[in-house]
Amino acid sequence: MAALRTLWAAVISLYDETLVLVGGNLLWVVLNVPFVIVLVALGVLLPGVSEAGGAQTLLIAIAWLLLLLPTPASVALGGLARVAAGPEAPRVGAFWAALKAYSRLSAIAFVISFVVAAALLWNVAFYASLDSILRFVFILWLYGLLFWLCMHLYLVPLLLHVSEPRLPDLYRRAALIVLGHPIYTLVLLIGVVSVGILSIVFLPAYVLVGGSYVALIRAHAFREIRRRHGELPLEPDAQDEVAAL
Repeated sequence: MAALRTLWAAVISLYDETLVLVGGNLLWVVLNVPFVIVLVALGVLLPGVSEAGGAQTLLIAIAWLLLLLPTPASVALGGLARVAAGPEAPRVGAFWAALKAYSRLSAIAFVISFVVAAALLWNVAFYASLDSILRFVFILWLYGLLFWLCMHLYLVPLLLHVSEPRLPDLYRRAALIVLGHPIYTLVLLIGVVSVGILSIVFLPAYVLVGGSYVALIRAHAFREIRRRHGELPLEPDAQDEVAAL
């Protein structure tokens, strides 16, 4: 299955370039600290956060979202993973080059992505809490949230790939990829969710390789999409599967 092959390819890339990707992951953690502070400050305003377990749940949610949303550090790590997923050996310079080139655009993208994700999540929680027949509307909002999160598997690779990236165009392209490859993308999202939960439970894994592994999944996933559309040569073990699509 293509999605499982993508997840495995990310493991191989992480193993092959461990030292550079661990360094990139540490930089990613440090550079995301300001975003964590802002999100925690916003989160404490929510009802129920001050209750037992509320603060811990908030921190876990923020840690997981940072794996997927396009902060400047995530785009920089994506630039490093993009090289690692290809034939060339990655260098930390790729991290800094991507950070310098896309920091402003990625900061705007992060705000958009977070606001929309928060709005979708709020609607899911609101409708699920109703006692009337309207509570089943939460299913529609849940589908919307899953679709939005799936789009973010491709948003950073698209930003790095397009020569003149514009946010409306990037989100549109990401949505079209999800619509064109729904099962593949959903399996990848399940994998990213699982990896995120495991790496947060085992905190050293999150600090050392969590972000890098998710970035590699996205990089390999985008390369797989490009192969399916003829932009990259097919790997031998993928030819039969793609021909059957």
